[in-house]
Amino acid sequence: MAKYRVGVLFDIEIELDEKKFDEAFMAEFRESFYRFYEITDHVEHLAQLEARGLLEDFTEGYGPIKDFGIKGKTLGWDFESLHPVEPATGSQA
Repeated sequence: MAKYRVGVLFDIEIELDEKKFDEAFMAEFRESFYRFYEITDHVEHLAQLEARGLLEDFTEGYGPIKDFGIKGKTLGWDFESLHPVEPATGSQA
């Protein structure tokens, strides 16, 4: 069986209303989801969701994303690398 390691690079644009990410929201989000302390933590998370096709009108942790001014847009993507993974050599006990 063949095995490959593939690097994929996405160019994602995230727009949001930073005022909606106040300390009350951030504290509640940390309690239920991830330990995000900076707005950039959310931007990176939202970009990852957009890249995977999971940024939807209602997104877990944010609810209706339009309420946060959240918009994601994939500007492009490309394969960064593609390498066959060589099987381990030598005897295995």
